[in-house]
Amino acid sequence: MKPGFDLIVFDLDGTLVDSLPDLAAAANYALSRLGLPERPLEEHRLMIGAGEANYVRRFLGPKHQDLFAEALRLYLEYYSRHLGELCRVYPGVPETLAALLPRKMAVLSNKREDLTRKVVQVMGLKGFFVRVRGGDSYGTLKPDPAGLQTLIRELQAQPPLTLMVGDKPEDVLTGRGAGTRTAALTSGYSEPEALVSAAPDYLLEDFSHLTALPGLSVS
Repeated sequence: MKPGFDLIVFDLDGTLVDSLPDLAAAANYALSRLGLPERPLEEHRLMIGAGEANYVRRFLGPKHQDLFAEALRLYLEYYSRHLGELCRVYPGVPETLAALLPRKMAVLSNKREDLTRKVVQVMGLKGFFVRVRGGDSYGTLKPDPAGLQTLIRELQAQPPLTLMVGDKPEDVLTGRGAGTRTAALTSGYSEPEALVSAAPDYLLEDFSHLTALPGLSVS
């Protein structure tokens, strides 16, 4: 018998939505206001995914950490005001989520919960999820599995029957640490080699391929 999944937990940025242009615009706004050179999109792609504070530290660079507090304020000010303007849902995501119902589905991002909720709502995905949680929801960031473990308990699910889906090695490590199965998407922001090294249970090139996995097949 194929294993079934009672709960699917998704990362947000790089998994459900392509938010890189939004994030980079906010970061470059902060850099410009501070008199620092803006960074190209490709550099931002490699910096995001570890929460707002870590992203700000990364795009400031080691020589400008003294500007962290003001950079974080400027970044959040711009991002909160312009959230969703350049963001898009990846092709096939709404259709795939609809096909995966009525399974319980949730979002666990390293982005602040209020911002995570706003992105999910603005992108028209709110109705698919029974929980939307962020990096400040449980006091830990991925790859610490504690947040995912708490979320699983909240939803009265079991780790072996839970699938963690993301685009970063951190998502794979989070799922493994929490005792879930893991699926990694090469269509997000990580280099494929890094995802292969993380050794997820499933490595997918496209979000829609989720519906073909054992325990999720809708055919």
